[in-house]
Formats: sequence, C-alpha cells, structure tokens
Amino acid sequence: MSEVEAGSGKLKAVLQGGPPNLPKMFSLAQAVIADRDRLVIAHCGRNEHFTFTGRLLELEGMAMPVAEWTYSTAIAE
Repeated sequence: MSEVEAGSGKLKAVLQGGPPNLPKMFSLAQAVIADRDRLVIAHCGRNEHFTFTGRLLELEGMAMPVAEWTYSTAIAE
C-alpha cells in the first residue's frame, strides 16, 4: 500500500473484522497511522489494530483503502 495521509480528515478506510460496534467506514483523521501499513483506532477502552490489505474499495465515489483487523490491546493509563 502506498503511504496514506489523513491530513484533510476526509479520507476514510473500510474496516474488515474487529469489534461489531466499530463503524465499517472510518475517518483516518480519527485514527493513528502507526506506519504505512498499520492503523490504530481507540475504541471502548482498547486499541484496535488494523493492517492495510493493499486493496481499494470503491464507495461513495471514492477509492478507499481496505484495512483488516489484526489484534486488540489495552490502552495504557
């Protein structure tokens, strides 16, 4: 996957897997781009980790990167 920039807040990713109450389309401005391959979303007291698959999905007239859930960790206090 090429580098993803969240700058404008309009770029979204399609999430696959993870908690059932996490939206399936997620604004990258609300996530932490850990590196060019990983995305971390704080959700219900946990960090949900997703890996970009390299695939794009056409939604709302835009090609959105697809990220697949890999694991969850507790948020450190």
